[in-house]
Amino acid sequence: MKRIMAMVAVLAIAAGAAAYVAASPHSITGGPFTALDAAATSLIAIAGRSGAVLGVLALGLVLSLLTFMALRDRTAPRPAAKAPKPVKRRQKQADTAPGPVWTPEPLSSEDRIASLRRRTAGETSRTLPAAAADTPPPRPVVLVRKPRDRTRDWFDDKSWLGGLPKLGQAAWPRDASGTPLPFAAQIDLAELAAACPESPLPRTGSLAFFLGTGTVLHLPAGEQAFSEVPDDLPAAFDEGGYPFPAQPTRLSRPFFPFWPVEPVVLDLPAELRDPRDPALGKAIGDAMGNLLAQHAAPRSAAFSAEDGGPAAPPLWWHGVNHLADQLHSALDGAARLVSLRRDSLQQAETALAALEAGGDADGIRIAAAREELARRRAALAAIEAQRDGLPDMIAAIDLFVTDRDTWQRLDNEERAVIEDFLAELHASYGDVTRHHAPHSTGELATLSLRTMMTDTSEALDAMPEDQLVRINREYRLPVMDQHQMFGLAGGKSASREEHRDDILLLQLAYDDMMEWRWSDVGLFQFWISRADAAAGKWDAAQLTFGSA
Repeated sequence: MKRIMAMVAVLAIAAGAAAYVAASPHSITGGPFTALDAAATSLIAIAGRSGAVLGVLALGLVLSLLTFMALRDRTAPRPAAKAPKPVKRRQKQADTAPGPVWTPEPLSSEDRIASLRRRTAGETSRTLPAAAADTPPPRPVVLVRKPRDRTRDWFDDKSWLGGLPKLGQAAWPRDASGTPLPFAAQIDLAELAAACPESPLPRTGSLAFFLGTGTVLHLPAGEQAFSEVPDDLPAAFDEGGYPFPAQPTRLSRPFFPFWPVEPVVLDLPAELRDPRDPALGKAIGDAMGNLLAQHAAPRSAAFSAEDGGPAAPPLWWHGVNHLADQLHSALDGAARLVSLRRDSLQQAETALAALEAGGDADGIRIAAAREELARRRAALAAIEAQRDGLPDMIAAIDLFVTDRDTWQRLDNEERAVIEDFLAELHASYGDVTRHHAPHSTGELATLSLRTMMTDTSEALDAMPEDQLVRINREYRLPVMDQHQMFGLAGGKSASREEHRDDILLLQLAYDDMMEWRWSDVGLFQFWISRADAAAGKWDAAQLTFGSA
């Protein structure tokens, strides 16, 4: 969008210059336009009035194209993802972050243009067979996260979100810079066809979906092991934080939680099955919500252990380990906070010196500047004291968690120690721990319960039965939009309108249980044309990201 705006601006200037030349001269002797009229007269003398006008317009066109190229988007996609194996805690920070940082971006203007060209230019010749062209769109399929059962190994399920892919002999896809892409989901096509017989996709094998550049792989049927994790795979998310961290820390995890899904077809009435009619959007959305509620409970808020009843949720050493890791991250970031306050102090010193040099007559501004300088000097001293004292707090918590069983509960005395510790952190180290330390043991319990749901059977064994029942009953869907294939896509982004004639191959919604805290509560959507899907051209799939 910035490139297009810059092009328009350059073209507008060129058009104005051409109009000036066409109507020159504009000034009288000694007027403000004398120099411009002289230049215009010279051009007209060389090329004639028409030639001069055309020359100015041609120059503007060239400059606009050069501006477009100069502002090319240099951001490159970034990875994250790994598998169902338990993650070791306290992993060391990597010396260097592999590959460029990838953050989700809305569909660019070039992608929109390319999409329109595919539907209006040469690719229109790649049409579906007549019978397929007349086939109505498939009904929407929602991928509902399965309830966890203590008695079965759910790592054997055939369709899942997060974790690691089962690629067989296929190589892990990488972006243009050679960085492995973040794995998001693998869907068994036989399971999909059983739920939705009119599925336009193959009936065998599976589709594996990767974020970043939006790669889709069609993998043959057969038993396969989870793929090995590339050594240079960047972190998927920070535990208790956000996806795709710029720099790995002790809180970074190499892959998203593994969670099997069940494809659930929503049997919309015949008149609501075509998502290409914009007028039907609200009716389709309402009908989908009503049908989905028959299979799983909708929700509008993130999971919290403190919502489970009046009693305080248990606390596990897993949560205390997480607290220790958070404090190490806080200490790593303390130097930057100190540097910012030093810069602020220097600015106040410079401002005061300028006022004193200027000789402020009444001295009111000088007095105010001196007060501000004193305030900033005190703020710097305070944060330096917090930085210097935080290592002692970290040493204390590290000693407290040494040799503790991750999934053992704290007793009442141990819990009281952590509650006092948190109170001291916020009272004495609030500036350096503001974005790191939780405010309650309930937040630590929430994190532990989410981890138990997707971790090993040992972790699941530590989960209280009432919490397992509650999560299985109330937290199998995302917060707002759904993980979905086919049908009307969620969100209000431009990509939904631009791909209205395409198949929604996969939609991945904001989902706290999956650690999918996409920016702006957004949606990742994989799209493919009906012709490309019929021809198995999976490399033609496009990935877009937009707000919900």
